[in-house]
Amino acid sequence: MQTIPRLLIVGPIFDTPSGPSGQGGKLYQQLMAEGYVCLKKSAYRNLPLRLLDTLWGVCRFWTYDVILLQSFSLKSFYLQDAVSLLASILGKPVIFTLRGGAFCEFYEQHAKWCKRVLSRAHLINTPSYFIQACIQSKGLKVEYVPNFIDLKRFPFDRSAVKKNTLLWVRAFNDIYHPELAIEAVGILKNEFPDIRLTMLGPDQSTLHACQTLIREKGLETYIDVIGPVPNHELFHYYQTHAVYLNTTRYESFGVALVEAASCGIPCVSVSVGEIPFIWKDEEQMLFAERDAADFASKIKRLLSDHALNLEMGQRANQRAQSFSWNEIKSYWFDRLSAYKRHEGLKS
Repeated sequence: MQTIPRLLIVGPIFDTPSGPSGQGGKLYQQLMAEGYVCLKKSAYRNLPLRLLDTLWGVCRFWTYDVILLQSFSLKSFYLQDAVSLLASILGKPVIFTLRGGAFCEFYEQHAKWCKRVLSRAHLINTPSYFIQACIQSKGLKVEYVPNFIDLKRFPFDRSAVKKNTLLWVRAFNDIYHPELAIEAVGILKNEFPDIRLTMLGPDQSTLHACQTLIREKGLETYIDVIGPVPNHELFHYYQTHAVYLNTTRYESFGVALVEAASCGIPCVSVSVGEIPFIWKDEEQMLFAERDAADFASKIKRLLSDHALNLEMGQRANQRAQSFSWNEIKSYWFDRLSAYKRHEGLKS
């Protein structure tokens, strides 16, 4: 493995109790374990500091051969613009991985900018068939490579499920529409007086509004807002709850869905973005309209029919197996083999 290229993986990749965050962090860990020399940028949560730290890492051109750029929309696209421009000046190849459920909408709003930045890529891939089709329609070639999860962290176990329990795992942000889960519980509480919703995730602007909604609907005894939980501890919640709720407005892949499926918890989900490309309605999960009444009716089916609950969880678990690192690593080995390691100045 002496001639394989050295990699600079550009995130954000934050340090967490579960290890480097996000798919960029997971890719960093797995490629390191496979013998690649990897650097990662950046662990700063402050955007200006993250930009400066990342550009400093790119400027150290003698320490890496290829940049793996995790590309998101909105404010972070300024960073991707700067990184790819500097890389082109330095003659460093960049592999873009397009992420984020709102990327296609962002491209429509900023077509010239996006095309200019993406034209600097040596290769573009995405974990989303939805994004792939969208961006390829703009004349750019995009390869598909799914995200992966560490299945060992999310083992199948339905032996300790608590009756009539619901689980929601995302950030409290309008993108993830947590209010839909709350409103569904408000509909179900009369028929299931012991129903309990657990909500996990950091506050990203809508936590206060959600807490106000819970009080207004008198649901304080039915809903537990836990806050953020480290990724390596999530399996405890997936394994002990009866139904998982996915209410997001956008979805470029849905890592949390795969993690939940690996643990065997059946899911009620909106059908947006990548979800209908990966999952089959009525087979591996139940799709619902973005409507509290329809969401509640699908939840009721899974709470009322134990056999359906178990069978759907088992089928979802089987689907999740295709998203292990062992299933996906050959793609990265093949693409990275096109680049050679250049021995130059040493740091």
